[in-house]
Amino acid sequence: MQQLIMRWENDGQKAQDLVMPDGVEIKNWTETQNPLDKWLDIVQHGLTAKKENQEYYNNCMFRYEHYKPQDTYFFLYNGQEVATVTVICDPVKKDGYIHMVATKEEARGKGIGNLMSFLAVKILKERNMQTAYLTTDDFRIPAIKTYLKGGFFPDLSTEDFKNRWEKINQILSCGK
Repeated sequence: MQQLIMRWENDGQKAQDLVMPDGVEIKNWTETQNPLDKWLDIVQHGLTAKKENQEYYNNCMFRYEHYKPQDTYFFLYNGQEVATVTVICDPVKKDGYIHMVATKEEARGKGIGNLMSFLAVKILKERNMQTAYLTTDDFRIPAIKTYLKGGFFPDLSTEDFKNRWEKINQILSCGK
C-alpha cells in the first residue's frame, strides 16, 4: 500500500522559536560523532525491521538530488541521540521533503516529536521553501498528530487517500 502524503504550505509568517524540553539538544550530521552508526541505530525504531548498513543509508538519502548530510538532524535526550529527521530542500522548485523521521521508544512522549516537526518547518521557512511534503503510514497515529501540529495537512488527491484519511480522522476524533 502506498504511504500517505502530508503537505505543507508556507504561510509567510516567521517560524516559531523552538522551545527545548529539559535535557534535549539538537545537532546536525556534521556535528555528531559517528553519525552513520547513530542514524542507523535510531531508524531501526519504527522505520526498518533491523539495524541496517551504509548501503541502506546511501540508498535512502543520496537518491535525492538536493540531500546533504548536514540536512540530517539528531535530537539528543540527556546526551544520547534518540531521534532524527532530515529536511531536504530544492532551492529551484522551492519545495521541501521531510524524510526518515524516527524516535527511539525511550524518547517518545517527551516533546521531541513536536520539536522535530517545528524544526523542520523552521528550516523550510528559513530556506524560503513555498511547499513541502512528507510520507507516513496509516498506523503511525502519534506521528500524524505531530505532523498536524506542525502545520502539515492531509493530501486528499486520490479516492484511496480520502478513504484512508477519513478512517484516521475517526481515530483522531476518538482521542486515541
